[in-house]
Amino acid sequence: MPFLARMVTSPKTRNLRRGWFEVKRRLRPSLNTVIFYHRVDDPYSLLLLQALPRFLEDFKVDLQIRLVLDLPAEANPVPELQARYALTDARRLAQLHGLVFPANASQPSPEDALKASAILLKHQDRPRLLHLVTEVTAALWGCSTTTFHSAAKRYGSLKDSEARQLLSQNSAELVARGHYQSAMLYYGGEWYWGLDRLAHLADRLNKPGIRRASGDLADYQRQYRHVLQSYNTLRPRPKQVKPLDFYFSFRSPYSYLAADRVFKLADLYKIPVLPKPIMPMVNRGIPLPKAKRRYILRDAKREAEKYNLPFGKICDPLGDGVRNAMALFPFAQEQGKDQEFVVSVLSGIWAEGLDMTRPSHQRKMLERAGLDWPQARASLDNDNWRRLAERNGGELEQLGLWGVPAFRYGSLILWGQDRLWALEKAVLAGTKNGTQE
Repeated sequence: MPFLARMVTSPKTRNLRRGWFEVKRRLRPSLNTVIFYHRVDDPYSLLLLQALPRFLEDFKVDLQIRLVLDLPAEANPVPELQARYALTDARRLAQLHGLVFPANASQPSPEDALKASAILLKHQDRPRLLHLVTEVTAALWGCSTTTFHSAAKRYGSLKDSEARQLLSQNSAELVARGHYQSAMLYYGGEWYWGLDRLAHLADRLNKPGIRRASGDLADYQRQYRHVLQSYNTLRPRPKQVKPLDFYFSFRSPYSYLAADRVFKLADLYKIPVLPKPIMPMVNRGIPLPKAKRRYILRDAKREAEKYNLPFGKICDPLGDGVRNAMALFPFAQEQGKDQEFVVSVLSGIWAEGLDMTRPSHQRKMLERAGLDWPQARASLDNDNWRRLAERNGGELEQLGLWGVPAFRYGSLILWGQDRLWALEKAVLAGTKNGTQE
């Protein structure tokens, strides 16, 4: 597994793949195209639409828009939870980037979403399609001077049966190319999700012949990288602090990317952190298809490079590896070394290829966390961790979330290592008025 994972995430492999695409792109200029898989009832698609005109001004690429609606169920097993969280998260993102998203937004009905898609599919070959897609999508969400009813009356639409057939074809293309989600940009065999990965695409396009003179890559790095405040800079301490709940899984690469950063952030502001391990999604009945696993690994590698974290020499802990890590966690917590244990084990799994089923590897991970191995190994036979995992999983469900890493700070609920900036923002808000979000 460590060797295969390193091949999948290797920068050399990626650069070879990109180099071959560059050769083909020069021979066939039509390949210099970014394909946007847009879903009209996806908040992240609505936000990305607003950022694309500036992006096309900065980079000499063509844009094609593929409309999708029904996403593959096996890769999107909790659509209701995802949709509910996305509304709150999109408002947060819109405020950060100065974009438009209704404060009281509600999810468009399936009937209206199909109607909006049918309108756009009727005109999918027209010039300036991006402008029409933005107008109709914004009208659907109620954040346009045009009402959805008037847009439908003005532009007309395909029959539902015709629209569904075309939407199905686009969804099949999305899956065939290796993805499962909307608000995705596809360029040269790689995927970039929404505003959160726009800087990665800008990095790739930052080359002569594609970058326009007006394009400033630093703008994308500042606006879309969401880097936390410097850990080396003294920050005002909150007048009030509440415990920060950090939900994570030992089998989650994004938990690895978040762990050390969130512990440093909490230490900077003197916030108590409660690490709360849960079982992997597959153990909780949530499938993880092959295409999703492949994308996650490659995406996590890009994010690791952004934060200068090692990543890619992986030993999948699914099964006994996860059980051993979960069994050892309560011991580490009792010794006051839970944070050190979490960072050490996640680093071993995702960056060093250490196997949590091998005693020598277990010893290495525990001892560098400051724990006594002979004492700790007795915990491997203890089943108390099962109640802990069940309780933490139940709490995550009550928060309306399904995946990790996840965070709760007061009433602020966040999902994903991409949102630590929002956590820091909430903490800093507490330094001004003594209250927390």
